[in-house]
Amino acid sequence: MYRDLFQIMNKIEFGIMAVFIVAMTQVASASALVINPSDDGSVYLDGGVLTNCYLTACEPTRGVVEFPTSQILWPISTAYLSVNPYGLPLWSKTVQIYGYGSSDGQLTSSDYDAGNYLGVLILPEDLGYGEDALFEVTSFMQGVSTPFVGFNIRSEYAKTDIFSSLEYNEGHSAQLLVSPIPEPSTIILILAGLPLLGFRKNHGS
Repeated sequence: MYRDLFQIMNKIEFGIMAVFIVAMTQVASASALVINPSDDGSVYLDGGVLTNCYLTACEPTRGVVEFPTSQILWPISTAYLSVNPYGLPLWSKTVQIYGYGSSDGQLTSSDYDAGNYLGVLILPEDLGYGEDALFEVTSFMQGVSTPFVGFNIRSEYAKTDIFSSLEYNEGHSAQLLVSPIPEPSTIILILAGLPLLGFRKNHGS
């Protein structure tokens, strides 16, 4: 009788463990949403917009990039804007990042002064071609409700920084990296599996 009960419990345990593994796999697969731009390029003080070039941050020119938000299906846990050099050296080691909502996903002259100040991205001294610098935009993205989101990249006056774009890049353009918060049902499955992991460890099975 006890042996039969133990076998039943063992089957239940392995069943829950299988569900636990599936839940963990879902979390891992959902943790790396990479969003590419809908449009990017340079916006000039005189109202000119050049989208078939790189992102030029050389005050008064601004590098501007917009991304679709339709791929974001869950509440956001973390979000980062990534940029990488297309021209070296990067003369300004700090760039200012401004964020704004967009309805069309296309660069226009009005994007020159668009955005609320989000902070300063400090570029690594040894940042090279194909390497990304990351700037956290989690709080900003959590408040976005528009179909597109834009980032305005501004450099110090007379110091030119050139970053990769859709047209010209060393590997890939600027990207938006978004990690979702797991669905409540997935979190419950993970929490339910934790005691079993402890049980198996303590009993050596």
